[in-house]
Amino acid sequence: MKLTQLLLSASLIAAAGTAQATSLLPCNLNDVKVTSVAQYSDTTAGATLTTIASNLSLNAAACAGAYSGNDGYYPQDNLGWQNDGLLNGGFQVSTGRIIFPSGAFITDAHPLSDLDNDGAADDPGWIMLGKFDPSKGTFTPSAVGGDTSIVLSSFFTATVDSAGKGSWALTPDATVAQRASTVLGKNYFDQFALVFKSANAFAVYDFTAEQFGVTHPTAATPVMNWAGTYDVTGTLRAGGKDGLKNPAGLSHITVWARDPASPETSVPEPGTLALLGIAAIGALGASRRRTR
Repeated sequence: MKLTQLLLSASLIAAAGTAQATSLLPCNLNDVKVTSVAQYSDTTAGATLTTIASNLSLNAAACAGAYSGNDGYYPQDNLGWQNDGLLNGGFQVSTGRIIFPSGAFITDAHPLSDLDNDGAADDPGWIMLGKFDPSKGTFTPSAVGGDTSIVLSSFFTATVDSAGKGSWALTPDATVAQRASTVLGKNYFDQFALVFKSANAFAVYDFTAEQFGVTHPTAATPVMNWAGTYDVTGTLRAGGKDGLKNPAGLSHITVWARDPASPETSVPEPGTLALLGIAAIGALGASRRRTR
């Protein structure tokens, strides 16, 4: 972020404090669903991808919004640090308001961590994987800790069937953990979130590792893929005198994942994962280099 942007942002925050953004229609957990899950056979480039669950109708674990305005700002260091990006407690660029003061979807099961080694467990851990543009049908990956090789343009796709309705797929490749080894910790991401932006509002939908049969994902587990549907027509609206008359067309989808990086977390036994059938949440893993 440029110095002028930082100065402007600081003044906005000072004026707005930690006020919540205006909430419009409430989101619903069934707005976004997972309908199938697949998993690679191992973590090598030659791994095969097999569907392990289909015909699902799994609602999001949590959601937030709808909130007025855009879902920026997007993270700069993109290592999950406090205040770096909207889901990590950063300000909303258009208003200067802080929508998630403690970070999005932080709970006892998914607590804050000390990712930047400043001695305080105040980092939410949310990393933005990238942004999908439905008008172009393209996903633009984000750099993670300055590394542009970790997230690929093939990681996310979506369709728009009609205003506010369609399908999505989160499809990281089998070797992503190896590419992430210089910047990310040993734990896999324990949540992923999809942010749907339409007209002048957005809503955030969260899925957790527990929904897929594991409490603390590990870097040894083969990567998983997810596919699903979305219908945000009851949450994101546009038109009419009050701005809530018609379903709004989709502007973009941003994709996030949360790195817990908690060294004290326990790891489930492999046999338990096999018994559950749906193993870990699969994402980016290995060792994190925490330098500013």
